[in-house]
Amino acid sequence: MDQLKELGSQGVLQDIDLELCRFLNEQDADLPDEVQLAACLVSYLYRQGDVCLLLEKYASQTLFDESDGVSGIEAPELDSWIQALSASQQVGRPGDFKPLILDEGGRLYLHKLWLYENTLAEELISRSERQVTNIDNHLLHEGLDRLFPNSNPGEVDWQKVAAATSVRHNLSIISGGPGTGKTSTVVRVLALLLEQTAGQGQNISIALAAPTGKAAARLKESITSAKQDLEVSDEIRKAIPDETMTLHSLLGARRYSSSFKYDVDNPVPYDLVIVDEASMVDQALMSKLANALLEKTRLILLGDKDQLASVEAGSVLGDICSLEGNQFSPETADWLAELSLTIPESNITGNVQPLIDHITLLTKSYRFESDSGIAQLAESVNRGRTDQSLEVLQSSTYKDASLTTIADTSQLEQIIHNKMVGFFKDVLQSDSPEEALELLNRFQILSAHRRGPWGIEFLNRYVEQVLHQAGLVPKYEQWYPGKPVIINVNDYTLGLHNGDTGICLRDEEGQPKIHFQHEGQIRTISPGRLPDHNTAFALTVHKSQGSEFEEVLLILPDALSQVLSRELIYTAITRARTKIDILGRESVLRQTIQKKLQRSSGLRDRLWTF
Repeated sequence: MDQLKELGSQGVLQDIDLELCRFLNEQDADLPDEVQLAACLVSYLYRQGDVCLLLEKYASQTLFDESDGVSGIEAPELDSWIQALSASQQVGRPGDFKPLILDEGGRLYLHKLWLYENTLAEELISRSERQVTNIDNHLLHEGLDRLFPNSNPGEVDWQKVAAATSVRHNLSIISGGPGTGKTSTVVRVLALLLEQTAGQGQNISIALAAPTGKAAARLKESITSAKQDLEVSDEIRKAIPDETMTLHSLLGARRYSSSFKYDVDNPVPYDLVIVDEASMVDQALMSKLANALLEKTRLILLGDKDQLASVEAGSVLGDICSLEGNQFSPETADWLAELSLTIPESNITGNVQPLIDHITLLTKSYRFESDSGIAQLAESVNRGRTDQSLEVLQSSTYKDASLTTIADTSQLEQIIHNKMVGFFKDVLQSDSPEEALELLNRFQILSAHRRGPWGIEFLNRYVEQVLHQAGLVPKYEQWYPGKPVIINVNDYTLGLHNGDTGICLRDEEGQPKIHFQHEGQIRTISPGRLPDHNTAFALTVHKSQGSEFEEVLLILPDALSQVLSRELIYTAITRARTKIDILGRESVLRQTIQKKLQRSSGLRDRLWTF
């Protein structure tokens, strides 16, 4: 315990990590050192995004070694560590009510994290076993052909397959990269379901949700736009909802509480729940959502399994979509064939596991040409092909992707000046808050870190300095025209959500006001009323999830860090619609692409090991 306290004094461990050890010692005065160390490590790793401590990974290793600037602690050998944990009264097996849970795979959990994972796995498997039986196949066949008229007979239209299976099942997961048509697919799913229920004389209540306010707003815009062009009756078009909400609003968030209004005893009152940007949802929140659904409720998850995982612990969508390619059972393949959807033999598997048939991976991008730099770069980074990624960035063939090495801040200043001055002038010359907010989406600086060199705190100050030198920003004025802000917390009183972006403009009386766009309307708030927020010239890649920008400038730190990963680079690249510029050292980029994010959890095994 003394060594752990020393690590606490050095800032490696936090009070919450040590408090867990203190609590366990209070329950058992003879608590072995091995159990104290494991408990502290579980808490520490949870803050890094791991749901559990995988004992095999850390056994016999030096923990918190000299690379962290502190003296290390030697972890026990695996068998003796498991034996000490198994013998402790503070450690239980799955299903026990103990502070720590040790499962058969050598994973150690805090009890609540094991419960979240177990609940989520059970709910997903249970939902996957419920198949809709009252489908009008003739109506569905006609609807699929009408709503997906451009399908090429020579290739599988996975959007069409995703739509068909979403009608058939209570659980559907649709994953794909940018521009692969996730939202356009789900709009057609809504139309098909409404046609099915209308033909049966039924109504269906639908909830559209996303993890953040910004993601919910983008979902609303996409659905509102997409449904206008559908070849459906006016009644069906009007019945397709476009009102969206955050997941916290859907579940009925309570201020100062981690519990929600809706739960297993008080389910959400919807027949269908669609969640966009599901990669951003952490394991605890996804578990609470699954637990709060009625047994009959359909659940459709949309997202990109290869994006960064949630800020909180877990990588839920990645664990769920544990497939290299689309796989369907022979029975589902036969049913799809009845709808004139032929599944290739290579995509049919005899190893039918619970989530087979419920996951569709969309692979064709309709946003980028296949030979665009952004598309090539995203694909090569996602597959960990370092040399190919650098070839794309350094090739004169691709004008929409580049890598620039910056030696010092003077070079950075010149690049920011070239990028920002003209862009900021356009924002200042906008005729309305709507136009100014639209202009903000034309260009965005992204960074991996919040603090430190090249972190967003530094970059936001630096951008302001550059704009001040250009005569566009007053030096000592906190609120100036054109200042972008991003909200960090949900404030239901003001109707602001984590991730909402606003802009400062002066009103007719010359007073600064912050303007946000919400459901097509501008909401104006005085600066003093804003909840926790940051200047938003530069955003972390995590904060940019759920957003898209015409042009992105990604600034990498000058050395590899714990935050950097292949998924972070991929996520940054896929925020850009027309151009991605990366500033940083080639060596750092190489190491980052080679570093795949691995978060410890047992969800993948629970869903896929049978």
